[in-house]
Amino acid sequence: MKKNVEVFREMEQYPRLVAEAVPNEKCLPCVLCEPVCPTGAINVAFDKTREDLEPLRKEIKGKIEIDREKCNLCGRCARFCKAFLLVEKDEKKRAKEPRELVPYEQLLVDEELCDYCGLCATLCPEEAIKVEGEPLKTEGEFNFEGKIEIDRDLCIGCGRCALVCPYEAMDVKKPFEGEIRLIEKNLVRCDPQGCQACFNVCPAKCWYVDERGKAAPVKEQCILCGACALACPVQAIDVKRTGVRTTEVKETPWAEEWKEAISAIKTKERRRPDVSGAVAPPDIERPPLPAPQKPAVDAELRRMVEEALMPIMPVLRKPKARQIMEREAPEEASRKIVERMRKEEAKMEEAKKRGGAKKAALEGAG
Repeated sequence: MKKNVEVFREMEQYPRLVAEAVPNEKCLPCVLCEPVCPTGAINVAFDKTREDLEPLRKEIKGKIEIDREKCNLCGRCARFCKAFLLVEKDEKKRAKEPRELVPYEQLLVDEELCDYCGLCATLCPEEAIKVEGEPLKTEGEFNFEGKIEIDRDLCIGCGRCALVCPYEAMDVKKPFEGEIRLIEKNLVRCDPQGCQACFNVCPAKCWYVDERGKAAPVKEQCILCGACALACPVQAIDVKRTGVRTTEVKETPWAEEWKEAISAIKTKERRRPDVSGAVAPPDIERPPLPAPQKPAVDAELRRMVEEALMPIMPVLRKPKARQIMEREAPEEASRKIVERMRKEEAKMEEAKKRGGAKKAALEGAG
């Protein structure tokens, strides 16, 4: 079924929503966009690391400094060399504060893993790294290249990647145009500590708790899907769409129906079929069912069943036996229960023998 749906989405005669993010010529790339994507649609890979060029050189003396004012925590140096460590912000804190998208707090350097080769300084786009030491000689000009891939099926066009990018290197197309607003008269009943309906349903993860203690969206990240408005129990959210971005509606026999459906996304109104001439089938008279009757119980047969079950009841009452009956196949469960019953009978016989021997010994002593 899933495969059929995927094939349906790819067919050109069926229009689909356009929601995409495409890197442009300004993209380095860096790694800021990858961790902020709420759907995991972005993957960034680089062509080499420091270890691919040459093992760490021993006994090299030098000095390395990072200009904290220039560094924008893009992460290129950390992907290239393990001497750099990007300290990530707390995940829960990041989830609650989508207004601060940069996922890292600071960049650290472990000089025990650094041989001051100087290559990191050449790949830093902000010239924030200074290295004094013995440069590493490379064959030809050193280039550090990367590739950014975006899964079109996962991208929802929220624009978080574009907002976090310091180089305006991402072009985003949102699926809808319009506005999201909060209804103040209903917002007084908003309790984001007890209810987080809008947080839970938002695919863009753009909700946070504002200074008033109320839920609020980062409008630049909202895709106007309307899920939050439908989920809000106090009707404090209103989403209005003025435009819908789709692929071309092809001239097909069902083109008008597609256009109406797309228009309904904006107007929230759909033409309903005229059912005034529909004829309802006549009611079928069904005789009432007789009341259920309690089956007769054969007292003698019940006595015989209880008598037959009596020897095995001590075994069946044990938790281990119940586990066997619940988890094992019927044949295997039956075999194991019978085995346990035989062991129980053997114990009882052994106990009787010990009791008889003890009684005989006492009578002989008397």
